Amino acid sequence: MAKKPTTKKPAPVAPEKPSTKKGGGKKAAASVTSAREFNASSIYEPVSHHIYFDGYSYRVRASIGGIRYSQNFSSKKKAFEFRKNLGLTAR
Repeated sequence: MAKKPTTKKPAPVAPEKPSTKKGGGKKAAASVTSAREFNASSIYEPVSHHIYFDGYSYRVRASIGGIRYSQNFSSKKKAFEFRKNLGLTAR
């Protein structure tokens, strides 16, 4: 007699407890997902001064003398070289 394959039932999820903090009428975010999971195309994480990473490419953003520079690069090395050529250095 062969055994039946068993399937695990998902663990029960405990309901969230109400906050015990007083004051500040703002509600906590209902979703637990991070902003990166929600819309990864618009989230940039800072790498260094004027250099950001979105998970796929590096972006250099700076304003020098009222002129805005914004350019994407496939590698961190190229982004740092571009920033150096703009005359910007890490502080």
